[in-house]
Amino acid sequence: MPSPRTHKYLSPDVAVVSGIGAVALVTLSIITDAGIEKALTVMLLAAAAIWLYARTARSTRKEPNRKSSDQDIRDIKGKTLEDMAEALPRALVALNRKAEVIYANKAAFSMLSPDIIGKPIGAYLRTSSVRTYMDRAFGGEIPPSLSVHVLQPTERYIDVDFSHAISIGSDDDPLSVVFAVLADRTQSRVDREQRADFLANASHELKTPIASMTGFIETLQGHAKDDPVARDKFLKIMAEQANRMERLVTDLLSLRRIESREHLAPSETADLRKAIEAARDSLSLLAQDKDVSMSITLPESNTAPTTGKTDECIQLFLNLMENGIKLSPAGSTLHVSLERLPRWTGQAFDEPISHPWSHRRIVNLAPSEKPAWRVIISDAGPGFRKTHLPRIGERFYRVAGDLPAQEKGTGLGLAIVKHIVMRHRAGLFVKTAHAQGTENKSHGTSFSVIFAARDTAPPPAS
Repeated sequence: MPSPRTHKYLSPDVAVVSGIGAVALVTLSIITDAGIEKALTVMLLAAAAIWLYARTARSTRKEPNRKSSDQDIRDIKGKTLEDMAEALPRALVALNRKAEVIYANKAAFSMLSPDIIGKPIGAYLRTSSVRTYMDRAFGGEIPPSLSVHVLQPTERYIDVDFSHAISIGSDDDPLSVVFAVLADRTQSRVDREQRADFLANASHELKTPIASMTGFIETLQGHAKDDPVARDKFLKIMAEQANRMERLVTDLLSLRRIESREHLAPSETADLRKAIEAARDSLSLLAQDKDVSMSITLPESNTAPTTGKTDECIQLFLNLMENGIKLSPAGSTLHVSLERLPRWTGQAFDEPISHPWSHRRIVNLAPSEKPAWRVIISDAGPGFRKTHLPRIGERFYRVAGDLPAQEKGTGLGLAIVKHIVMRHRAGLFVKTAHAQGTENKSHGTSFSVIFAARDTAPPPAS
C-alpha cells in the first residue's frame, strides 16, 4: 500500500515502477560490487527522473481542468466588463464595419434611443464625418474627437471619441468592432454662449450711460459752462445715468452672489408675511408716484414661516412688485396674495389657465403632500406676447422690452428672482395675456411663487 505522500504525488503505476527500479539498482550495485554510496547516487538520480516524469504526467492529466478554469475566468471577466460598461455615466456603443450598433450600454440607450441595436449610428448622429472617422478607426488609427450638432428630437451637441479597431470573437468567426464614447456637451455649450452674451450685454449696458455722461461733461466744459439752464438739465440727466449704472452694478453683484450660493439651500427660517410687508413699505413711494394702488391679502396667522433667508425673500418680492408697479397704468391696482395650501398639488394659480392667457413653469416644483405657501403677484400691465415666455428669467431680458414708453430697468431683476427661487428649492410660475388693441380687456402678468411651509415659527428679531 503506498504511503500518503506517494499517494498524493504519484499515480499507482509510477509508484510501482519506482519500487521496482529501486530494488533493481540495489541488486545491480551488489552484483557489480559498486558500493552502497554509488548505488545511493544512482538511486537519487533515478528518483529525480521519476519525480520529473510524475510532475509532467500530473500536469498532463490536469490540463483539461486548467482549460476549463481559464474559460470560467474569461466568462467572469466578460461579465465584469459588461457590468462596468453598464455602470458608466457616459454613453458607450460598439460598431461593426457597417457602422451598425451591435452593443450599447444604458447611458447610450437613454441618450440615443431604446431600439438602437442593429441600426446604423448615422441615423442618430447625422453627419457624413462619422463614416470617415470609422474608416480611420478600422484602419488602425485612433481618430480625434468628433463634434456633432444634433437637431432631432431636440437640439444637442455631442462629442464622439472612437477607439481603434478591436478583434473579438473566435478564430473561426472573427469580428472587428470600434467602440465609440458619446458625451453630451449641450449644457456646457449653452453655458459658454450665455457667458458670452452676458459679457456683451453688460458691456453694452454700461457703455451707453458712460458715453452719455462723457458727452454731457464735454458739453458742460465747453459752450454750456456759462448756461445755467443747460447746466441744470445736463446735470439731472447725468445723475440719472449714474443711478442707472449704480443699479446695474448692484444687480450684477447680487446676481453673482446668489448664483455662487445657489447649490447651498438655506437652513434658517424666514417669515414670508414680514418679507411681503417689508417690500410693500419700501415701494410705497414708487407706487404713489406711479398712481398705482397695492392690495395685499395676507392670512390670519401672524407669521408665514418657511426655510429660507429673510433678506433674499424681501429682495425677491421687491423685484416682482416693483416690476408690477412700473408696468401697471396709472389708476390701476397691484394685487399681492399670500395663502397657505394644505398640500402642493401643482396648481400655481387660483383658477385654471385658459385663453387668452399663456403660462410657463420657470422653476418647476414637484407636487407634494406637505403644506406650502403660495404667493401670487398680479399687475394690470399690458402683458407680453407668448413668444417672450421662454426668455423670462434670462439676464438682461426686459418684460417691457417691446414697449418703449415704459420705464426700463437693468433687465436683471427677474434673473435674480429665478436664482433666489432655485436656492430656496421653491417654484416659480408665470401667466400673461398681451393687450391686443381694445378688444382684449383681459391682460396683465401674474407671478406665482411656491415655498414649502414650515411649522416652526421664526425666532424674534433682535
